[in-house]
Amino acid sequence: MKSHTILFWSTFNPESDITFEKWRNRDVELSPFHELTLRTHALKADYTTLYTYQQGLQGKITVNDAADIFPAEQAYSALLNGHSIAHISDTVRLQAAADNGGIVIDMDAVILKSLPQYDGFFSSMPAKATGGFAPKWGTSHPPLFIHDGSWDGKALAAFPIKISEDMKPAIKSLSNKIRQTLLRPPGQDSKAWNYVIWALKDIMRWSKSPVLPPIACCPFSSWLRAGKCYSLESPTRLDGKTELFGYTLPSIQEVMEQSYIVQHFFESAFQKASPVPKNFWQSVADDCLIAREAQEVLGANWRCIIEEKG
Repeated sequence: MKSHTILFWSTFNPESDITFEKWRNRDVELSPFHELTLRTHALKADYTTLYTYQQGLQGKITVNDAADIFPAEQAYSALLNGHSIAHISDTVRLQAAADNGGIVIDMDAVILKSLPQYDGFFSSMPAKATGGFAPKWGTSHPPLFIHDGSWDGKALAAFPIKISEDMKPAIKSLSNKIRQTLLRPPGQDSKAWNYVIWALKDIMRWSKSPVLPPIACCPFSSWLRAGKCYSLESPTRLDGKTELFGYTLPSIQEVMEQSYIVQHFFESAFQKASPVPKNFWQSVADDCLIAREAQEVLGANWRCIIEEKG
């Protein structure tokens, strides 16, 4: 069973993308992290399609025009109105995956192993177990239903998700709802978008596809503090003992052995950090998680391989 992974990447800068034509015709901006993640797709996924509104992407994956799914003029208008490009990414990837039975995955996810051979699957992410924002599990916010009963399901819904045949109508409906939201002025806070993850959780309740535990695809949370990306630390705190809000972070060894994918959430981790330099990979410590991942997939010569273009 082949795994078709679906990516989206475009950027928007209101200071330079002052016209639709400038935004549409300029080259897309990739970070050094993407050089690794795209190479793991080429090696570990059967085939990958990346959707973008911009130009200049070349390599070993297929690149499609995102305008074939969500018109570029509408996307640009939504961005000018203040919508996040992340929500445009959601509607494009969900629709594409529903059309092709693919896996919706984020650009900062590293694929360590060939992906699970299920018709469909869901992913989950660690939830805070303590503190003021810890989920209050109960009838109004029940744990995720785990089909094989192997864990308690007290985690949050997350990408990646593989769209099975039974999910397709619901996923297409969700993609359309996101599209309609993008055509209206944005709300004042992120709560207006919470329905995306809640909708995925609702689909989990009736779909026959398995829900994977956090260690499978999202071993680390998206609520780590901005600029505090444990994936880059040396010496590392990923020793299997470090606890945050009642959740014990897995060790690097556990990740290497048990994770298919590592969703890093770099976009949030570096939201308030300095821009990543072009020579980033030369400064990464050999013993940090991201280096271990690169070595696992690419081998001992991983630095040179990542920095090769194409």
